[in-house]
Amino acid sequence: MRKHLAPTAIALSTLIFLTGCSSSQDGDPEFTEAGAASGPYSVNDCGTLAAPIISETAPIGLPIDGLVIGEDAIPTISVGPDSVPAVELASQQLIPGSGASVAVGDTITVNYCGVGQITGALFDSSWGRGEPATFDLVPGGLIEGWTQGVPGMQVGERRLLQIPGDLGYGANPPGGIEVDETLIFVVELVSIG
Repeated sequence: MRKHLAPTAIALSTLIFLTGCSSSQDGDPEFTEAGAASGPYSVNDCGTLAAPIISETAPIGLPIDGLVIGEDAIPTISVGPDSVPAVELASQQLIPGSGASVAVGDTITVNYCGVGQITGALFDSSWGRGEPATFDLVPGGLIEGWTQGVPGMQVGERRLLQIPGDLGYGANPPGGIEVDETLIFVVELVSIG
């Protein structure tokens, strides 16, 4: 009986491989069909300060570099099994804004959510606390990843920041963040000034 299963298993494996290689999104490395990728995914609801939920399938949302960003009014940040530490700052607009742009030295009010790439766990969220936070965007006042990644944002804009450890907390992180951990933030600009 085993001899008959081997050719069937090989044929099935070939079919699965060929099916996986044919996609209308060929050439787009960021495309992930929701539910198609296997986990585990650490799913963080930015509206709570709770521990992540572990999912064996990709949650619904925008797939970016091993992450899935939920697109609701209060986002989710999911860290997938193929997420890798950032080697340089990545800043990507998720939702456009309008009006004046943020500059270094401005006082900004934002909603934000931060997740560690190694742990996959949420470490801070203004959405989870129920109120936006106000900061002076000045070097030394915030982590370098924010002072480099937030300028240029407009009111209403939502942005993804992937901050490498050397632009985050480096060797001296606060509790809940690993040494040199990549920090993943979704930031939404509420106001300037």
